[in-house]
Amino acid sequence: MTADVSDSDALLPRFNDRADSYTQAAVVQRALAKWLAEWVEPIEQTRWLTALELGPGDGLFTRVLAPQFDSLTAVDNASQMVERGRCALPEVKWLVGDAWQIERLGFDRVYSASFLQWCDDPLPVLSNWHGLAKPGTRMLHGFYVAPTLKEWQTISLSRSPIRWRSAEEWITCFREAGWKVLRSDSHSHTQRFPSALELVRFFHRTGATTAKQTSASGLRKMISDYESRFPATDGSPGVESQWTFFRIEVAK
Repeated sequence: MTADVSDSDALLPRFNDRADSYTQAAVVQRALAKWLAEWVEPIEQTRWLTALELGPGDGLFTRVLAPQFDSLTAVDNASQMVERGRCALPEVKWLVGDAWQIERLGFDRVYSASFLQWCDDPLPVLSNWHGLAKPGTRMLHGFYVAPTLKEWQTISLSRSPIRWRSAEEWITCFREAGWKVLRSDSHSHTQRFPSALELVRFFHRTGATTAKQTSASGLRKMISDYESRFPATDGSPGVESQWTFFRIEVAK
C-alpha cells in the first residue's frame, strides 16, 4: 500500500478495475440475480412506472429490469462499469454517481442486486433513501448476509472489507429507517470452484478485492489451507464456498 492511500480507501472494492472481467466471472452474482428476479412484479404492473437501480455494475440485473420499464435509470460510481452497461443497454439511462450519497429518489420502484452488503453503515443510508422517496415507493434488494464465505473468513489473514450482518439485523435496519417490510427471504447457496486458486481468481475478476493485499506467501498458505479444509463434499475435485442470499421488499 502506498503512503498516499488511506486505510479506509484501501478497503474499497475495485470494481472499476475489473470491468472487463466482471460479467464472465460473476457466477455467484448471476445466481443471486436469478433468485431476486422471482420477486420482480409482472410487466403489466410495472411498464408505466419509473424505476431506479442502484449499484448495477455493468448491468447484470439491469437486463432483468430493462424489459419491465419504459423508464429505468441505473446509477453506479464505477465509470467503466457504467460505460459497458450503456453500450449493452442503451435504452437505460446510465449515470455515474454515489448511491450512498444519492440526492434524488423520486421513483416508483428502486432495486439493487449484490450491492447492499458493501454498505458500512446502513441505517443512515436507508434513512436518507426513505426521506428522499415519495409516498408509495417500493424497494427490492438482493444481497449477501451472514453466514457468507465463512470458510474463507476462517483461514483469511486479512480483515474482510465487508461487515457481515444477519438477515435479522438488516430487517431491523430497514424498519428503524422508516421502511415498511413487505416480505423477506433467505437462501443458502453453495458455489463450487475447480480449486481454491479459482476462488481467489473469482474474487479478483469480480472486483471483490481491495488495495490492501495479503503477501504472496500468505496467499499461498491460505489457498493451501482452503484446499485441505474445504474440499467438495461429494469427493469430486474442487472446493466449495457457502453464501447466504437475502432478498427484501419494502415500501414507504
